[in-house]
Amino acid sequence: MASPKELNKENILIRELHEKDIQMIVESFAVIGWNKSYELFNNYLNESTKGIRKIWLAFFQGNFAGYITLSYQSLYIHFKKKDIPEIMDLNVLPCFRKLGIGSLLIHTAEKEAAVLHKTVGLGVGLYTGQDGGYGAAQTLYIKLGYIPDGQGITYDYIECIPGQYYRLDDDLVLWLTKELK
Repeated sequence: MASPKELNKENILIRELHEKDIQMIVESFAVIGWNKSYELFNNYLNESTKGIRKIWLAFFQGNFAGYITLSYQSLYIHFKKKDIPEIMDLNVLPCFRKLGIGSLLIHTAEKEAAVLHKTVGLGVGLYTGQDGGYGAAQTLYIKLGYIPDGQGITYDYIECIPGQYYRLDDDLVLWLTKELK
Protein backbone atom coordinates (compact mmCIF):
# COMPACT_ATOMS: atom_id res chain seq x y z
CA MET A 1 0.00 0.00 0.00
CA ALA A 2 1.25 3.48 -0.81
CA SER A 3 2.14 5.89 1.96
CA PRO A 4 0.21 9.18 2.24
CA LYS A 5 3.10 10.95 0.48
CA GLU A 6 2.66 8.60 -2.49
CA LEU A 7 -1.10 9.19 -2.66
CA ASN A 8 -2.27 10.71 -5.90
CA LYS A 9 -5.35 10.50 -8.06
CA GLU A 10 -3.91 7.58 -10.03
CA ASN A 11 -4.08 5.48 -6.84
CA ILE A 12 -7.76 6.25 -6.19
CA LEU A 13 -10.80 5.55 -8.31
CA ILE A 14 -14.17 6.96 -7.29
CA ARG A 15 -17.23 5.73 -9.14
CA GLU A 16 -20.92 5.11 -8.63
CA LEU A 17 -22.29 1.90 -7.15
CA HIS A 18 -23.22 -1.02 -9.43
CA GLU A 19 -25.32 -3.99 -8.38
CA LYS A 20 -22.35 -6.34 -8.82
CA ASP A 21 -20.48 -4.35 -6.10
CA ILE A 22 -22.92 -5.00 -3.28
CA GLN A 23 -21.74 -8.43 -2.12
CA MET A 24 -18.09 -7.30 -2.18
CA ILE A 25 -18.95 -4.27 0.01
CA VAL A 26 -20.91 -6.36 2.51
CA GLU A 27 -18.04 -8.87 2.76
CA SER A 28 -15.43 -6.11 3.15
CA PHE A 29 -17.22 -4.66 6.16
CA ALA A 30 -18.01 -8.10 7.64
CA VAL A 31 -14.26 -8.79 7.82
CA ILE A 32 -13.88 -5.90 10.28
CA GLY A 33 -17.03 -6.80 12.22
CA TRP A 34 -19.30 -4.08 10.85
CA ASN A 35 -22.80 -5.12 9.87
CA LYS A 36 -23.50 -3.49 6.51
CA SER A 37 -26.35 -5.47 5.00
CA TYR A 38 -26.97 -6.37 1.39
CA GLU A 39 -30.41 -4.77 1.76
CA LEU A 40 -28.88 -1.42 2.75
CA PHE A 41 -26.86 -1.17 -0.46
CA ASN A 42 -29.68 -2.59 -2.56
CA ASN A 43 -31.91 0.19 -1.16
CA TYR A 44 -29.21 2.76 -1.93
CA LEU A 45 -29.03 1.46 -5.49
CA ASN A 46 -32.83 1.61 -5.86
CA GLU A 47 -32.89 5.17 -4.49
CA SER A 48 -30.11 6.07 -6.90
CA THR A 49 -32.14 4.88 -9.90
CA LYS A 50 -35.06 7.02 -8.64
CA GLY A 51 -32.86 10.13 -8.27
CA ILE A 52 -33.33 10.26 -4.49
CA ARG A 53 -29.74 9.43 -3.59
CA LYS A 54 -26.31 9.07 -5.15
CA ILE A 55 -23.68 6.68 -3.88
CA TRP A 56 -20.00 6.54 -4.74
CA LEU A 57 -17.40 3.92 -3.99
CA ALA A 58 -13.69 4.53 -3.51
CA PHE A 59 -11.03 2.08 -4.62
CA PHE A 60 -7.40 2.43 -3.58
CA GLN A 61 -4.96 0.69 -5.92
CA GLY A 62 -7.86 -1.46 -7.11
CA ASN A 63 -9.07 -2.42 -3.63
CA PHE A 64 -12.44 -1.34 -2.24
CA ALA A 65 -11.71 1.34 0.37
CA GLY A 66 -15.02 2.99 1.28
CA TYR A 67 -18.15 4.77 0.16
CA ILE A 68 -20.36 7.82 0.66
CA THR A 69 -23.94 8.75 -0.19
CA LEU A 70 -25.73 12.00 -0.93
CA SER A 71 -29.43 12.05 -0.10
CA TYR A 72 -31.54 14.72 -1.76
CA GLN A 73 -34.33 14.17 0.79
CA SER A 74 -32.90 14.48 4.30
CA LEU A 75 -34.91 13.17 7.24
CA TYR A 76 -33.50 16.00 9.37
CA ILE A 77 -36.28 18.58 9.59
CA HIS A 78 -34.07 21.68 9.33
CA PHE A 79 -32.41 20.39 6.15
CA LYS A 80 -35.74 19.28 4.73
CA LYS A 81 -37.31 22.74 5.30
CA LYS A 82 -34.43 24.47 3.51
CA ASP A 83 -34.02 21.84 0.75
CA ILE A 84 -30.47 21.04 1.87
CA PRO A 85 -29.13 17.70 0.58
CA GLU A 86 -27.45 15.51 3.18
CA ILE A 87 -24.12 13.74 2.89
CA MET A 88 -24.68 10.44 4.65
CA ASP A 89 -22.95 7.26 5.58
CA LEU A 90 -19.31 8.08 4.87
CA ASN A 91 -17.35 4.94 5.64
CA VAL A 92 -13.69 4.26 4.91
CA LEU A 93 -12.27 0.90 5.90
CA PRO A 94 -9.76 1.38 8.75
CA CYS A 95 -6.77 0.13 6.73
CA PHE A 96 -7.39 2.91 4.16
CA ARG A 97 -7.84 5.82 6.56
CA LYS A 98 -5.47 8.79 6.70
CA LEU A 99 -4.87 8.59 2.94
CA GLY A 100 -7.27 11.34 1.89
CA ILE A 101 -9.96 8.96 0.65
CA GLY A 102 -12.65 10.34 2.97
CA SER A 103 -11.91 13.88 1.80
CA LEU A 104 -12.11 12.84 -1.86
CA LEU A 105 -15.44 11.12 -1.26
CA ILE A 106 -16.80 14.22 0.49
CA HIS A 107 -15.59 16.48 -2.32
CA THR A 108 -17.31 14.20 -4.84
CA ALA A 109 -20.62 14.49 -2.96
CA GLU A 110 -20.20 18.25 -2.55
CA LYS A 111 -19.56 18.70 -6.27
CA GLU A 112 -22.77 16.83 -7.06
CA ALA A 113 -24.75 18.77 -4.45
CA ALA A 114 -23.47 22.07 -5.87
CA VAL A 115 -25.16 21.37 -9.21
CA LEU A 116 -28.56 22.30 -7.72
CA HIS A 117 -27.88 23.58 -4.20
CA LYS A 118 -25.95 26.35 -2.46
CA THR A 119 -25.57 24.45 0.82
CA VAL A 120 -24.91 20.85 1.80
CA GLY A 121 -25.26 19.31 5.23
CA LEU A 122 -24.30 16.27 7.23
CA GLY A 123 -24.73 14.82 10.68
CA VAL A 124 -21.97 13.49 12.90
CA GLY A 125 -22.11 11.29 15.97
CA LEU A 126 -20.83 12.55 19.30
CA TYR A 127 -18.78 9.71 20.74
CA THR A 128 -15.38 8.17 20.31
CA GLY A 129 -14.51 4.61 21.12
CA GLN A 130 -12.21 1.68 20.53
CA ASP A 131 -12.51 2.04 16.75
CA GLY A 132 -12.24 5.84 17.01
CA GLY A 133 -15.98 6.43 16.88
CA TYR A 134 -16.75 9.78 15.33
CA GLY A 135 -13.70 11.72 16.55
CA ALA A 136 -11.84 11.55 13.24
CA ALA A 137 -14.99 12.45 11.30
CA GLN A 138 -15.67 15.46 13.54
CA THR A 139 -12.16 16.75 12.93
CA LEU A 140 -12.32 16.07 9.19
CA TYR A 141 -15.63 17.89 8.72
CA ILE A 142 -14.38 20.99 10.53
CA LYS A 143 -11.16 20.99 8.45
CA LEU A 144 -13.30 20.80 5.29
CA GLY A 145 -15.30 23.88 6.29
CA TYR A 146 -18.42 22.43 7.91
CA ILE A 147 -19.93 24.36 10.81
CA PRO A 148 -22.76 23.50 13.22
CA ASP A 149 -26.15 24.54 11.87
CA GLY A 150 -27.04 26.18 15.19
CA GLN A 151 -30.00 23.89 15.89
CA GLY A 152 -28.35 21.76 18.58
CA ILE A 153 -28.39 17.98 18.49
CA THR A 154 -31.00 15.38 17.64
CA TYR A 155 -31.73 11.83 18.63
CA ASP A 156 -33.11 9.75 15.76
CA TYR A 157 -33.78 13.00 13.86
CA ILE A 158 -35.84 14.50 16.72
CA GLU A 159 -34.54 17.61 18.52
CA CYS A 160 -33.14 16.91 21.98
CA ILE A 161 -34.88 18.59 24.90
CA PRO A 162 -32.75 20.13 27.68
CA GLY A 163 -32.93 18.09 30.89
CA GLN A 164 -33.85 14.85 29.11
CA TYR A 165 -31.61 11.80 28.90
CA TYR A 166 -30.53 10.32 25.58
CA ARG A 167 -28.60 7.20 24.74
CA LEU A 168 -25.08 7.93 23.49
CA ASP A 169 -25.12 5.94 20.26
CA ASP A 170 -25.13 6.49 16.49
CA ASP A 171 -28.51 8.25 16.63
CA LEU A 172 -27.29 11.15 18.83
CA VAL A 173 -26.12 13.62 16.17
CA LEU A 174 -24.80 17.15 15.71
CA TRP A 175 -25.75 18.68 12.35
CA LEU A 176 -23.30 20.67 10.22
CA THR A 177 -23.58 22.64 6.99
CA LYS A 178 -21.23 24.03 4.39
CA GLU A 179 -21.81 26.75 1.82
CA LEU A 180 -20.86 25.54 -1.65
CA LYS A 181 -19.19 27.70 -4.28
